[in-house]
Amino acid sequence: MNSLIEITAIEIKELAVIEPKQASEKFELIAMTMSDEQLVEVIENIDIVTLTQINGQHDMSFPSIISELMTPERIRDIVCQQPLYWEEAIKHNADELQQHTFDFLNYLIRTQDNEAKQAEILECIAEDPAGLFYLAIPFIEFYRGERFDDEEGYQDQLHAEEEDLEEALAYSDRQLSEDAHDYALDDPRSLLMLIRTLAPGVEQAIKALLRSENSSWDGIINKFAAELVMQAKEKNQVEDEYKDVDDMFSFLD
Repeated sequence: MNSLIEITAIEIKELAVIEPKQASEKFELIAMTMSDEQLVEVIENIDIVTLTQINGQHDMSFPSIISELMTPERIRDIVCQQPLYWEEAIKHNADELQQHTFDFLNYLIRTQDNEAKQAEILECIAEDPAGLFYLAIPFIEFYRGERFDDEEGYQDQLHAEEEDLEEALAYSDRQLSEDAHDYALDDPRSLLMLIRTLAPGVEQAIKALLRSENSSWDGIINKFAAELVMQAKEKNQVEDEYKDVDDMFSFLD
């Protein structure tokens, strides 16, 4: 059984090198013939880079078995790794980046079949500084004030007082339960309501992070994007360092 799991993991990894989307589809087919326990073991035998590529190429409009079976820690690592695979058109366009980060988070979190795991994932992501940056990007306009267009270009209105912010959001406990059903799943406000309901501490961390920034709406996104890419590269270097050490002693296996 162990050899079957190892062979399956190797097959998925080799296919992902050529075409990550096909690897995602292959995993969905394999899931029909293996138990959840076996599939979890297969996932544990796939490196985080490959998992990131597979999830990044999955059709995010459909549920994903692989993301449903991943641990919160693996999902956090994928979120922190994914900026290395941003296309230049996304990385350097604030609107595209905001939409892309929302889509990816929405896909990873909404895939889960219970609220307890959704909350665990959110809290796990927020514990990592890079993860918190990522979580904050889709919701900048909700905590900075909406952008408006004038003769000097796009500007944003920073709410100077906490009372102004709360009034602008206008969410009471009663409205929260109602509003959670008013927004479509492709609306960032729907995900924000989910975070507020399941992980209020995460929402407070997002709010504190965004309100500590003094730059413009676009400036914050550009700063967070640069920070995310830098931290992802640093984590990769650490992984590569250990990989080299492992390779030195591979002859002992």
